Amino acid sequence: MVHRIHRDELNCFCLFFVLMTFFIAMLRTEQVVFAGEPLHGNDSLFENQIRSMTAPKPPLKLSGDPRYRNNQDDTVTDLKHGLMWKRQDSYQEKKEWTNWEAAQLYVEEKNKQKFAGHNDWRLPTRKELLTLYEEDKSIPWFYYWTTNEVHMDPIFGYTSCCFWTSEEHKDQFAWHVNFLRGKAYPGIKKGKKNQAAGSASLSVVRAVRGVLKTGLEAGPKMESEVESNAKPEAVSVKEPEAESGAKIGGIDSEE
Repeated sequence: MVHRIHRDELNCFCLFFVLMTFFIAMLRTEQVVFAGEPLHGNDSLFENQIRSMTAPKPPLKLSGDPRYRNNQDDTVTDLKHGLMWKRQDSYQEKKEWTNWEAAQLYVEEKNKQKFAGHNDWRLPTRKELLTLYEEDKSIPWFYYWTTNEVHMDPIFGYTSCCFWTSEEHKDQFAWHVNFLRGKAYPGIKKGKKNQAAGSASLSVVRAVRGVLKTGLEAGPKMESEVESNAKPEAVSVKEPEAESGAKIGGIDSEE
C-alpha cells in the first residue's frame, strides 16, 4: 500500500514536471525581431508562411558606396541621382502587404506625419525606382523555403522585392518594379477577391522625395515600356501551393 502511494506521488510529480517544462518553453518562445525593424504586424494575409518574417537575419555588410548617405533619420539620400528615399519600405515598417490604392494612403500618412521633417513624400516613377537597381549588389529575400536576391544597396536593410510606382496602366493596373529581375510590370491595383493574396500584393512602398537629376542613366532599360500590349507578370520563382489550394500568382504581384 505504501509503495503504491509513493508510486502515484512519483507519477504525479513527473507529470507536473513535464507540464511545467512545456509551459516555460512556450513562454520563452519569442518572435524574432530583425535589426532596425519595429515589432508590430503579423503578415496575416499570408498566414506567417513568408520566411521574410521568421528567417534569422544577421547584420548586412554595408557596401560603403559613397553614392548613398544615411541621414540617420530613416532616410537615405542618393547623391548621384538627387533623390531622398525612405530607408525602410512599408513592409519593413508595418509588416503589411499592400495594394496600389492603399499605397497612396501610406504616402499620405507619411506626409501628415511630416516624416523626417518633410511633407512631400510620394510614390516613385518606374525610372526613379530603377535607379536603385544594381545587379552587382544583393540582399537576401526569403520566400517560403526559397532564398532570392534583391539587387539593391544593403544600406536599405532587409528590403522587400517589389515596389509600387505612381504610374497607372490602363484602368485596373499600375506599374511596379521587381528588384529580383530589374524590370517593371503592370500589376492589378486592388487584387482579386478569390486569390490567395486577397486584395493585397507582394509589392510594397518605398517612398521618395526630390527631383531626379536628368542626363543620367537610370538603371536597366524598361523593356515593358516598349511593349504596347504589356501583360501582368508571370510567376518567376517556384512557389508552394497555398493552404486553400490556390497558387499565389506571382512573387511581385497577385495577378
